[in-house]
Amino acid sequence: MAEIEGGFSPETIINHLKANNVTHVVWLPDSETNFLYVLLQEEPSLDLITVSREGQAFSTAAGLSVGGAKPVILIQNTGLMESG
Repeated sequence: MAEIEGGFSPETIINHLKANNVTHVVWLPDSETNFLYVLLQEEPSLDLITVSREGQAFSTAAGLSVGGAKPVILIQNTGLMESG
C-alpha cells in the first residue's frame, strides 16, 4: 500500500511498532483510524488493548510498562486534554 498523503500507511506504522519491539498497543478506537485497527487485530506480535477513555490509556500503559512490556498509546489528539 502506498503512503497516504499527510501520513503513513497502516502497514508502515505496524512495521515501525515491530521494529521498536512494541508489545502492546493501548488504544481508544475511532472511526478515522478503523483501517489501522483492522490490521492491528491481525498482527500476532502485538497485543491490542482497547480502552473507553483517554485517561485510562495512560494508566494501562504505565502498568504494562512496570510489568516489563513495551506499550504505545494511540489516541486522537483531541482526546489528549482528557487524558490527564
